[in-house]
Amino acid sequence: MIYNIFYNSTKDISWCTDGDISDSVKTTQAGLGLSHVALDLAQIPECDKYYINSDEDGVVAYSSFDLSFSATTIAIDGTVTITNCPAGTELFMDNVSQGTYSSGDLTLTGSMAGSFTLTFKKDKYYDVAQQITVMRYGVWI
Repeated sequence: MIYNIFYNSTKDISWCTDGDISDSVKTTQAGLGLSHVALDLAQIPECDKYYINSDEDGVVAYSSFDLSFSATTIAIDGTVTITNCPAGTELFMDNVSQGTYSSGDLTLTGSMAGSFTLTFKKDKYYDVAQQITVMRYGVWI
């Protein structure tokens, strides 16, 4: 089936339809900064799961992180090492950005007791979150 897909400058799909699209709709959408492509696909691509490829002749599924955590519960001054994190990933702790990851393993040290949610975000990837618990003296605080 042919799908008319409108997407932005970063190739994120804004909207799509299997209906006919007039030239005036294409012109209006172009005025809003959206490009258009008509593609023969098996099913309509979900906007938050696919994007347009670099050649602008197909869709690509978002990637999933393949993170590995050495631990999810540690003592104060203990460490968690995170591997398989792709460069360009932004790390959030309890919804506050901690910066963008560049390369190599990422090692975090527990400096205070509590439960913390680490969220990993990267363009064209599904976000992933992991709770890390830091314990004092081996008991829950």
